Amino acid sequence: MMNDTNFDRIEDFLDGELSNEQLKEFEKNLLDDSDLQLELSLHEEVEDAIMEQDVMDLRNKLESIETPPTETKKRKYKYLSKWNITAASLALLIGLGSLMYLTNHKSSYSNDKVYSNYYKPYNVVINTRSSDVTVDNLLVSALKSYESKDYRTALSLFKKILDKDSTNITGNFYSGVSNLEINEYSKANKNFDRVMRHKNNLFIEQTEWYLGFCYLMTNERDKAIVQFNSIAKGNSFYKTKAREILNRLE
Repeated sequence: MMNDTNFDRIEDFLDGELSNEQLKEFEKNLLDDSDLQLELSLHEEVEDAIMEQDVMDLRNKLESIETPPTETKKRKYKYLSKWNITAASLALLIGLGSLMYLTNHKSSYSNDKVYSNYYKPYNVVINTRSSDVTVDNLLVSALKSYESKDYRTALSLFKKILDKDSTNITGNFYSGVSNLEINEYSKANKNFDRVMRHKNNLFIEQTEWYLGFCYLMTNERDKAIVQFNSIAKGNSFYKTKAREILNRLE
């Protein structure tokens, strides 16, 4: 359970209200405290979910608004001639036919459009510390490069970690996202496959999500649909967005 002190610090961190000294101390604690890292990750995901729900609520409210006809329009409709009524009826039939056609032939999004609308890189969260000091230092440096969007430098540092241990979860996950950022989708796929093989880890849901985008960008649309369908049927944080993507793809 998140304690009150951590909750307040995380709130201030996300709102940019920490002083320079407090920020340095928080970042140092974040590197050393896996519980704090997890709490930050959960806090960010909750905020994303709340924001998404707010947008959906606003959209529903806007769609529920109906503009009542004015008195001028009422009088206009009252004095329509038989010819105008016939023409209006014909136009209505044509309109309904067009609506039915569009409903039955809804256009799906391209892979690129789904990717641009739904993909975004994952925030930095360190979930473990290795007993190997060299790996620790490399990991910190790699994640700093990743956070500053210097993905190629980050990848070169993650590679050194993976050369020592090809199964390193953190190294593989952030390498995968870094490869997505530089359009190396096949390489990202391999990174995510390694994370998936370990099944129970902090990044498993995120990896399932990003793997769907790998399939999209390697033109494996059917695999992407299967992947997002699996997410939509589960209890993942991403299930609502996965359903939206399926509506765009199918």
